[in-house]
Amino acid sequence: MVTNSPCAGQDDPDCGPSPRRGASMRLHDPDFLAALESRLQNGEHLALYGPRGSGKSTVLAELERRLLRSHVPCGRSPLTTSLGDVTSALERAYPGVDTLEVARRTARDRLRTAADRRAGVLLLDHLDGVTNAMVSFLRRLHGGLVGVLSAVDVDDHRERQGMKPWRFGALSVRMPLTSKRRLRRFLQARRASLRLPPLGPTEEHRLISAAKGRPGWIVQCTELAREAQYWRDSRLFLTVLCTDTEAAVRYGALDLVRPAAPRH
Repeated sequence: MVTNSPCAGQDDPDCGPSPRRGASMRLHDPDFLAALESRLQNGEHLALYGPRGSGKSTVLAELERRLLRSHVPCGRSPLTTSLGDVTSALERAYPGVDTLEVARRTARDRLRTAADRRAGVLLLDHLDGVTNAMVSFLRRLHGGLVGVLSAVDVDDHRERQGMKPWRFGALSVRMPLTSKRRLRRFLQARRASLRLPPLGPTEEHRLISAAKGRPGWIVQCTELAREAQYWRDSRLFLTVLCTDTEAAVRYGALDLVRPAAPRH
C-alpha cells in the first residue's frame, strides 16, 4: 500500500521537499544562511553544532550552492574524519591546481598557495575524530585564506563537552531548531509527496513533538512510513515508528529497523 509511491528513491522536485534540495530555505531563517555566508567569505572558521537530523548537512549543501553561484571557490566534504578529507575538499574548491602526481604534503602546499591568491570556503560535514595533523593544517588556513564551516553532530552534553572547536581555531555556532509550525508544513508536504495515507491531528502532533525541531527526523520518519510494517488498516504504529526513526537518525541503524531483503 505505502511502498509503491512513484517517488520512491527519487530526488525529484516534483515529488515535494527533499532532504538534500532546498529544505534549508524552507525550514530555516534565510538571515541565518546569509550571516554564515558572510562570515565564511570574511575568512572565519566556524563550528556549526546541533543534533543529528537538525538540518546541518542541508545548510552546508545550500551554502555550497550559494557560494558557487557567487563564483567563490568552495569545496565540501560529506564526511570529515581525516586530513585527507580536508585535502579532498580543498581540491574540489581549487580544481585547477595540479595535485595528482605529487606527495600529499606538496599538494596541500599548492592548494594553500592557490587560496592565498584567491580566498575560498571549505564546508566540512560530519567532522569527527579531529587529529593533530588536521588541527595544524586548519590553523594554517587562518588569516583570510579560507573560511571553514565544520558541522559537528552533538546530541548530548557529553558530545558538546568533547567538541572543543577552539582546538582547530573555530567559533561555535548553534544550529537553530525548526519551529513546530514549519515542521508541520514540512510533514504535510512530505506525506503528500510520498502519497502516504492521511494523518490525523493527534498523529501529526505526536510526530512533530518527537521530531524536537529536527527536519531530518521528519525526512527519516516519512521514509520509514512508506513501509507496510508500520501500518494497519491505514493507521500508523506511532510508538514503533518514532522509536525506529530515532534509532535511524542517531545511530544510522536502518539495517536494524528495516525488514531483511528476501533471499533468492
